[in-house]
Amino acid sequence: MKLLSNCYSAILLFYILSCFPVMASFQKDSLNNAKNNNRTFFNLEKTQKIMMATLAKPTPFYNKDSLLKHFRHFFANPQQINYPDYIKGMSLQLKKKINILEYDAIKNVFQLEQLTDLHSRFSLINSANCLVNKTESNFVRVKDIDGRDIMIQPLENKEKYSFVDKFKQGFVRVKQEKGGYGFLNICGDEIVKCQYTHAENFNNGKALVKKGSWFFIDFEGTQSAPLHNVSDAIALTKGISLVRFNTGKYALIDNQFAKTQTPISDIFDSIIPLNAQNFKVQSGSESKIINLEGTESLSIVH
Repeated sequence: MKLLSNCYSAILLFYILSCFPVMASFQKDSLNNAKNNNRTFFNLEKTQKIMMATLAKPTPFYNKDSLLKHFRHFFANPQQINYPDYIKGMSLQLKKKINILEYDAIKNVFQLEQLTDLHSRFSLINSANCLVNKTESNFVRVKDIDGRDIMIQPLENKEKYSFVDKFKQGFVRVKQEKGGYGFLNICGDEIVKCQYTHAENFNNGKALVKKGSWFFIDFEGTQSAPLHNVSDAIALTKGISLVRFNTGKYALIDNQFAKTQTPISDIFDSIIPLNAQNFKVQSGSESKIINLEGTESLSIVH
């Protein structure tokens, strides 16, 4: 528990230092100074795009000084920031925190919540990589599936898709009638080709997709090994999914299932989600309630 506490402290510190969005009300003179600056880097206008696109909670007192303070967390000289290096720095810091928690032996809902927050921001930042080479960008503010405000570029050629979902962790699920399901980033780029007969939304950096067999894909479209004996799958929350096996049995799995091929819960005759945290499960005539960790919380007496 001490290790988990230290991890939480590190995550909280990083969250405070790095996860403030830039407000659209930067001072005009600051923007003009950035445009007229002879240096190659530290373009406030471009930096504003990435921060607004990837970070969600508003901070009304945000200004240039606090932005520089944020950059000092990654760079020795924040006045000469390379924009792609900034993205890389943010990604590396988040990935480090994710790895600490993922390889920690302690597994509980608190840890799952921390991982979800980190994975969500990591996915948003990777989605916003598309902004690196953009010189001009228009943005619109939309709400994602989780109700958070994010900034995206208006989707062009929307008519080519028969279905466009809401954004989830920086990516949006789309479908073409002849091609199938795929995913777009915040710039509207098709980072996962429309090729799957079914696709679930991103869930902690991975999305369940089906093309013959079920697979996980990451936000680069890299496909995992097939999910062994899985006939159907539904993404739930916090990196947890519900699957039905070819035998007709059910279990909860995490995003590592393609490697481990081992569920995180027992295997049941049925699993019915009651809410985001608890499930009614049945084996034979016995019913009980389990939570996301697969731990029994209540036995049901018939």
